This record gives sequence, C-alpha cells and structure tokens, in this order.
Amino acid sequence: MNINKLIIFILTLFLLNLNYAWSEEKIKLDEEELPAIDPFQGNAAVGQNQNNIEENSNEQTSEAGILNGMRLVGTIIGKSKKFAIMSRPDGNVFKFEEDQKLNSSVWVVEIFNSYVIIEDENNKFYQVYMNNLIQEVDG
Repeated sequence: MNINKLIIFILTLFLLNLNYAWSEEKIKLDEEELPAIDPFQGNAAVGQNQNNIEENSNEQTSEAGILNGMRLVGTIIGKSKKFAIMSRPDGNVFKFEEDQKLNSSVWVVEIFNSYVIIEDENNKFYQVYMNNLIQEVDG
C-alpha cells in the first residue's frame, strides 16, 4: 500500500512540475518585447475646429491631388447622421458630414459604407475609397 501511495505522490509531483513548466513557457511568450508603436498618436486632432482645415488647405498643390493629401480612413453611419473620417499625412484626423466643405473648392456630397462622393468647384463628382483610390463619376 505504501508503494501505491509513493507512486501516486511521484506522479502528482511530476504532473505539477509539467504544468509549471508549461505555464512558465507561456509567460515567457507573453513577456516578449513588442515594437513601441502608439496607435493613438495621430488622433488628437479629431475634435479640432473644422475652420482650421480651410485656412491651412486653401492652396492646392498638383502632387497632393484634389483632397490636398488627405485620405479617407473611415466612415461612420448612424440613424440620422453620416460622418467621413479623413486624415492628413502629418497624422491629423478630421470628421466631415454630408454637404460640408473639405477645403475651399471641394465638399462632401454623400457618404456610404466604403466610399464617399465629393464634388469639386467644376461640378465634377468623384468617389473616394478607403484605399486612397479616387475615381471620377459621371454626373
């Protein structure tokens, strides 16, 4: 009987030791250093006044395109309002509603789940997609 108790005791210690070794390995995986990337770095300007956009983006450069370097990063569709989230290369993020000006010559016409329709000063319509693709749309 003592031999059975000794065998059970040894097996219990062995299994506890395996469990400890397995959990130790898992902890080491969790403690690996990850790159220090701050995902919230550019989101401080979301609540910024929309008038600052028009002041800073009146000059349209040929390399920046119709949106002056901004790109569509998201859309928010609610029951009564729709928002387009646009970001600049410097990380500033802005929200626009339908029929609101992006800059002095472009405004948001309509917002959908995956793209936004904008109109320029020449009454040309464009579809702006989240992958930074801008396509002209006929009337």
